Amino acid sequence: MPKKAIYITLVLAILIRLFLMFFCYHPDLAGQSLSSYFWGTENVTNVYDHLLQLPPSHPLVRNFGVNDIFIYPPLTYFALGTFQKIFAFTDLSHFLQTLMSGSNVLKITGLNFYLFILKLPYLFVDLAVAWLLYRYFSTPRAKQIALLLWLFNPVTLYATFAMGVFDIIPVFFTVLALSFYKNQKVSLSLLSLGLGSAFKMFPIFLVPFVVLSSTQKFTQRIKYLLISLVPLLITNLPYITSSAYRYMVFSPKSQKMLYMEWMLTGAEGIFPFLLVLVFLYLMSQRIKLKPQLFSTYFFVFFLLLFSVTHYHPQWFLWLTPFLIIELINYNFKETYLYLGLLSIYIFIVFTFENSLSVGLFAPLYPALAQFTGTSIILSHLTNIDMLKSEMRSVFAGISLYFAVTHLSKHAQT
Repeated sequence: MPKKAIYITLVLAILIRLFLMFFCYHPDLAGQSLSSYFWGTENVTNVYDHLLQLPPSHPLVRNFGVNDIFIYPPLTYFALGTFQKIFAFTDLSHFLQTLMSGSNVLKITGLNFYLFILKLPYLFVDLAVAWLLYRYFSTPRAKQIALLLWLFNPVTLYATFAMGVFDIIPVFFTVLALSFYKNQKVSLSLLSLGLGSAFKMFPIFLVPFVVLSSTQKFTQRIKYLLISLVPLLITNLPYITSSAYRYMVFSPKSQKMLYMEWMLTGAEGIFPFLLVLVFLYLMSQRIKLKPQLFSTYFFVFFLLLFSVTHYHPQWFLWLTPFLIIELINYNFKETYLYLGLLSIYIFIVFTFENSLSVGLFAPLYPALAQFTGTSIILSHLTNIDMLKSEMRSVFAGISLYFAVTHLSKHAQT
């Protein structure tokens, strides 16, 4: 692809992102922005304890509550709050105060501009992920395909720019970690996973794959493990004595992968997620992998997570870069199965509440906020819960097939 074509492609991708940034809104953007507001505007360093001290009459308590939206590690709020400080000249704090007051978000003056401002940092992180994927491959054809697939994949456009959630930040660190691993920079790979975990906890599950596959020496493994924990310890230790911090960051939402349980007795059971995860960890230390094929373990881990978890729609972004890498590494063999995974994900998204689908475009056309939702429509035609269960089962079946075939192929290399 000529450089001119790449530039045109990049401009088109950015224009699509700008449209979604201006004209889409989801309440999760309000939650993460308001939680970052206390550092960004009021310089509060311990948002967790501060929330407990807010009186019932405080607009945030009265209109949003504080138990369900302040659930992320502190680095998230410092990073997003710092960005709010940088853009204080736009009167962003006034917009957030208006939002906090319970005003109809669709009637707030300057809504589209502030939606753009709040999502702006994600644009730079997203383009950085595109660059990492481009650099990950060695042949020009693979580089160009990876770039195109990332720039125009619907999951990124949906989660990062329509919903406006910050998951793209830990995703960047997981892709960066994979790039470091490929270049045999194990310590930097683990630091990257640690930084990603300091924003959202899921990258910590990837650490054992890197540690166990990098060395057979016990002392070296301990050293590597400690390296991965450094960013988490630095950013979380100051809050560890706070009961509010522990309650919010380790809320039930962070343990959804353990909801599925095979009961042994009335009180004890086996968690399929942990059972398979331990198996994958042990496999990763036994199979000699070429560094460029190591992405399979990240890919299979996320397939496991989404097969046994009632996940939030934006979580699928965690899998997307590794799905693209596997698709290219396997020369687009069995592409229909990758499309099957994506199609099931899109179906699941449209069975959530309206605000997660067409309702996202309410700032562009307010009547969409009142749409009944596709799930309600489908429920009049079929048993929607049964249909969703069937789709999730198909997803799990495809995931199991990928796990078996890809890992067994590596065992032969």
